[in-house]
Amino acid sequence: MKRFLFIGIIVLALSGCQSRFKHPDTSSCRRNVEIVPFYQDLFSKQDASTEAKISRLSEKYGDYFDAYCARELRIGHVGDDEFVENLDQFLGIKENIEVIATCDSVAAKSLKRESERLSDAVSCLAYYMPDITIPEHFYCHFSGFNNKIFVDSAYISISIEHYLGSDCRYYPWLEMPVYACKNKNPENMSIDLVKALIYANKPDLSEKDDVLSAMIYQAKVMYATAACFPKEKEWIIMGFTDDERKWCELAEKNMWGFMAEQKLLYSINPLDKNKLVNEAPFTVFFGDKSPGRAALYCGYNIVCSYMDNHKDATIADLFDMSDAQQFLIDAKYRP
Repeated sequence: MKRFLFIGIIVLALSGCQSRFKHPDTSSCRRNVEIVPFYQDLFSKQDASTEAKISRLSEKYGDYFDAYCARELRIGHVGDDEFVENLDQFLGIKENIEVIATCDSVAAKSLKRESERLSDAVSCLAYYMPDITIPEHFYCHFSGFNNKIFVDSAYISISIEHYLGSDCRYYPWLEMPVYACKNKNPENMSIDLVKALIYANKPDLSEKDDVLSAMIYQAKVMYATAACFPKEKEWIIMGFTDDERKWCELAEKNMWGFMAEQKLLYSINPLDKNKLVNEAPFTVFFGDKSPGRAALYCGYNIVCSYMDNHKDATIADLFDMSDAQQFLIDAKYRP
């Protein structure tokens, strides 16, 4: 009995370490991108006045600077009557200046590495989804711990203060729950950018607004993202820790059985969907030892099963399938 238990543990360990993806030949669709630290330019002391700063940044960044101020800072558009005063006040907030110093000492050091990872990942993305729009410009900004990412056809921008490390002292000060901070590490930056590009380019076209449709759509995004990071562990792409992955692996059959028996898969109740696929300290239906979004583990394996049983299907094909029930049938998923 001990021998079989030991073998089982080895199998679990190996299954968690191996990736199902191989790196494609991206020589014909290579993209070299750089995550530009716009926030450093914004807080730079080189300008003689706020007016001079606005003029310089408007010329250098164009529409992006205006969109950042209007959408992220919500201080109005360049040229508005109170715009100069509003920007000046924002730049003068003492707490912001302290956080910017931390961004420079922690996350900014990772920008070169993350730019290299991102270049490789978006090249894979262009290979798997030739019709996807990949912006020319990649920026990181400071949002005051608000929105993490905003996307446009010409640019995508990410809040650098969300990647200061899961143990950063600012997060508990802001009363951010532990579960929401576990993926706030610099190495998650490029992963989140690729996810955001997929979400922006491949919206949810599901025919129904039920739990199963939400599970499968989000799992498709995770699967496509994982394919762009073939050297990365898949559970990290899904946002799980290794311990959470192990819990899901052992509980997968029971989770699936419970959702089926309780008819949760076809529930259109927004509360059920939130409890199963949205971030939370744990998944209420599965007990307080479960990770949040645990149902996505089943969803991800449904997508894996579909691709295993349809060798001719491409990653791009996944997002053309809008009937989640038929997708589940065709996947032949057996947890």
